[in-house]
Amino acid sequence: MINFEIFKEFLLNLIKEYGYFGIFLVGFSEPIFQPFPTEIFIVAGLLAGLDWKLVWIISTVACNLGAVVTYYLAIKYGKQLMLKLFEKEKIDKGTFYLKKWGILGVIIASFTPIPFEVICWICDIFKMPFKKYMVAVFLSRLIRHGMVIIPFVLKDHIHFWLIL
Repeated sequence: MINFEIFKEFLLNLIKEYGYFGIFLVGFSEPIFQPFPTEIFIVAGLLAGLDWKLVWIISTVACNLGAVVTYYLAIKYGKQLMLKLFEKEKIDKGTFYLKKWGILGVIIASFTPIPFEVICWICDIFKMPFKKYMVAVFLSRLIRHGMVIIPFVLKDHIHFWLIL
């Protein structure tokens, strides 16, 4: 069994040591198996002084590339592997969102506690068309990562608006 604290420290050190490449690796692994939201590491990268535009682009592209890998792993290994990787309760919650909302469920579930990797794996169960899946993944990551990054972009301008 993985010690999650050690794994989290490993990922944070990856960001600290390798910067943008670390952001890429963390983002790439999230849709496949990684148990921590990429946003934690985006914040770490921004606090370490990484450029917000590059972090946004790299994290979004990396998550999309990881989602491609997940899509094909799910096709090849299916539900049996998914049940070994994730708790049934999380799978059931993700299934609920996708049954109720379809393609929008991928985006909606991005704003719930359901791990993103679970949603990506479940998409194969529904035989979601690849292009629609990728559009939904792209939009969900662009929006979610943006919601984390934008406060860092606006931080120098907020005091101006508070004075008005």
